[in-house]
Amino acid sequence: METKKSLEAIPPMKAGQWNSYRPEDVRRWGVERFLDEVAPKEPLEIPDLGFTEEENRRMDEILREEREAANNGI
Repeated sequence: METKKSLEAIPPMKAGQWNSYRPEDVRRWGVERFLDEVAPKEPLEIPDLGFTEEENRRMDEILREEREAANNGI
C-alpha cells in the first residue's frame, strides 16, 4: 500500500511586512501550489490617498501625456 507523502507547509505571507521566498523553495513546493496558497484571492484595495478631484485629473493627464510620448518614441 502506498502512503501519500505529506506536503511541506508553505509559510504564509505576513500582512504589513516585506515577504520573500527563495526561488529554490518555490520550485520545491511547485509554482502553481505556491501561487494558490500565497497569492491574494481578491484584488487589493487602493487606499484613499486624499487627493482632490483636480489633483486626480492632473495626474491622469500627466500619465496620458507620458504614454503618448512613449508611444511616439520620445
